[in-house]
Amino acid sequence: MRLMSSAKTERLVNLTMALLGTKRFMTKSEIFRRVAGYSGTSETKERMFERDKDDLRTLGIEIEVASHDPLFEDEVGYRIRAELFQLREKFDSEELGLVSLALGLIGGSELGETTHSLSRRINSLAVSPITPEEFRLSEIDITEEGLTELLKALSERRSVTFQYRKEGTSKDEDRRVNPLGLSAWRGGWYLVGEDLDRDDVRVFKLSRISSRIDASSPSNAYVIPEDFSAKDYLVMLKPGEYSVAVRVRRALALNLRNLAETVTQLDDDWDLLKVNFKDREQALREILWMGPDAVVEEPAELRLALVESLKKLVTSHG
Repeated sequence: MRLMSSAKTERLVNLTMALLGTKRFMTKSEIFRRVAGYSGTSETKERMFERDKDDLRTLGIEIEVASHDPLFEDEVGYRIRAELFQLREKFDSEELGLVSLALGLIGGSELGETTHSLSRRINSLAVSPITPEEFRLSEIDITEEGLTELLKALSERRSVTFQYRKEGTSKDEDRRVNPLGLSAWRGGWYLVGEDLDRDDVRVFKLSRISSRIDASSPSNAYVIPEDFSAKDYLVMLKPGEYSVAVRVRRALALNLRNLAETVTQLDDDWDLLKVNFKDREQALREILWMGPDAVVEEPAELRLALVESLKKLVTSHG
């Protein structure tokens, strides 16, 4: 099976969770509004959605298509029946499929398409061949076991408990949460859920969960509101602190476009993106993936760091 880009895989996971979590059929407009990863013109989003449906069916995930409202047959909706997509206790690398592919989740050893793409780009510089295994630019920030437990709890409506370390603190806190949504956002994975001790909906970054996730509570313990959207909470998260202006080729660099605060068309070939990363290292990783399709305008020190990184690769393999 071909590996996918990290941005596409994030979108497929988000789409799967949205269609799995809804009780009624979701229309395209609802999907485009609620599911992170769909951007661009109406035609662009339509094409992305059609390809995503084909990819999910290839992965064995059946999407039901029916009228959103029996009185208006032209209003078509989509959903995934939970009983057709039950998660088992154990998975092998093939069975994780969508959840694992291209995200580095399979035992921490699988490489995403972006890494293979960068390998091909560097090999095209006529230096000694590099295999994708020789470097890894990023890894997902949650273990396979932890993500599997949360997916299972969400699909079965089970409360979960875990210890969580808030940003800027060194103390772990016990949390009891009803999972409402699980989504990839700006390079990280987030759980949106009802914090039972604080009686409020909170957002939890999975990389800050500091213990095993206990999902042994009874199933069907709560109901997810029909109008709930994890994206509504994720868009309120504080953006990163490292601001970058980067020029990218039109219709390319989707991963950067999904992170962008603003997109300005420069000419027929290039767009200018303003992106807030959490730090310089994340910016370096994300932009390096794009090769010649992305050019840093600001800050100058990041542009120099990119040049130095490429020089080191050429020197070590030349």
